[in-house]
Amino acid sequence: MATKNDIPELLRKGIEAAREGKKAEARALFEQVTELDENNEKGWFWLASVVDTDEERRICLSNVLHINPSNEKAQRAMAALEEKLKSKRRQQQEDEVIAGVPRRQFNLILGGGILLVLIILIVGVVVIIGNNNRIAAENASATEIAFAATGTSDAALAAQAAATEAAIALAATQTALVPTPIPITPTANIPTLPPTWTPTPSNTPVTTPTSLPPPLGLTGRLAVWSGRDELNTGYLAVGYYNLDFGNQYTRIGNELGQFVSMTANGQRILYERYDDLLFSSVIEAINLNGTEQQNLAEFYGGSGTTIIQPKQPNFGAFGQRIAFVAKTSTRNTFQVFVVEIGDVPEGVPRVKQLTDDDIDYSFPTFSPDGTRIAAVRTDLNTAIPSVDLVNIDVATGGKFLISSDFDATLETHPRWTRDGRQIIYAAAPANDPDNHDIFLRNADGGGTPLPLYRSPHDDLFPIMSPDQRHIAFAANPAGNYDIFVFDQTTQALFQLTSDPANDYPGDWWQP
Repeated sequence: MATKNDIPELLRKGIEAAREGKKAEARALFEQVTELDENNEKGWFWLASVVDTDEERRICLSNVLHINPSNEKAQRAMAALEEKLKSKRRQQQEDEVIAGVPRRQFNLILGGGILLVLIILIVGVVVIIGNNNRIAAENASATEIAFAATGTSDAALAAQAAATEAAIALAATQTALVPTPIPITPTANIPTLPPTWTPTPSNTPVTTPTSLPPPLGLTGRLAVWSGRDELNTGYLAVGYYNLDFGNQYTRIGNELGQFVSMTANGQRILYERYDDLLFSSVIEAINLNGTEQQNLAEFYGGSGTTIIQPKQPNFGAFGQRIAFVAKTSTRNTFQVFVVEIGDVPEGVPRVKQLTDDDIDYSFPTFSPDGTRIAAVRTDLNTAIPSVDLVNIDVATGGKFLISSDFDATLETHPRWTRDGRQIIYAAAPANDPDNHDIFLRNADGGGTPLPLYRSPHDDLFPIMSPDQRHIAFAANPAGNYDIFVFDQTTQALFQLTSDPANDYPGDWWQP
């Protein structure tokens, strides 16, 4: 039987199940957490993401706010829920023909009234025919005719009363059963990707101490996601370091995100954002100064393909294409998609699904010429599980393996070199999965991997500078992940961040 000591593990398993779309399993785990500790803020908040009804969601969020009235995420989610319920009530009032009677119920009652009139007319016809027959009968008496007419009149009144009762009962039943219409909120017009802006450096430089010297003399901007993961979602603040201005940090917008990619002109980023109302991921673009925020669903929303949990976006070199992974209504594994965000000829689909199988793909990244995509291919459904890098042709969807050691080595986060001939990536041995190092290998799958940087720590998310001299990556020698920069020419290692939070590099732009 679970105890309070099991709460961290229950939360971890529940969050993992929720991210994989296993709502019933996640709900059972979060309910265990809240039963063991009724004041567990995270448990109630995550439970709100997997319950079935708005009323259940309201109860969960109310408990979160009772435990912590300052929880901004719960406040926003509750405000959105209240607005949704207000919209329902307004729609119901607009649909009422008379007070308390919705249009659908009114139409049912009206239909019942018409039916009642028809019944009365039929009864009347029967009465007339009966009277004529009785009048035509030679041996019928006036008393018998009067008696028959009286009996017929009583039958008509009885039928009318029964029909009236049936109509009232039907209306009462419909009042109890008919659902309230759910209004559709119109989507605001969002400017197209990618607009331009005039950057203004932040006045807040990084002041945290470093255990290694900071990098000096670098150029460009390094896009990152960093901070404390208060909600245990994996999403952090999104920002960038201006390497031309003393490594000055600027946060972009107010949302939480991860896996940041930059446009070719360095003025706009693309990232996976956490939607705290949907408790899921969306992909958005935004200017470095926090303006012109735009949801990628604007481009793939009308494609006819149901795209679920879009993740890990990557800008093509020319800024007209975006690669990402997502699930669909027919596939519970993450597949690779490409979306055209520029002008497309008439009849050409804007969205293209490059993979469609029972294998999970992750971290897609465009080659410099935009013709190929490198990604991680994870196949755990075979006798010999495999985690390898794959090279996908954008035009045809054809693919071949870049690495082929099955699960002996766990490769992740591939990036192309500037000439498009090689891939830089992180990899860990299967028997030590939390000790990644940084490697380089040919994009055509030939040759052997070349180690670029090795350490006893976990080295992740390698990003090569456009001039190919430096590698930025995240490592955890202090327990949390900080951003380091390795100079391939001098073999010197520098440290860009040093704080209790986690910091991860996403993309490096140079003019």
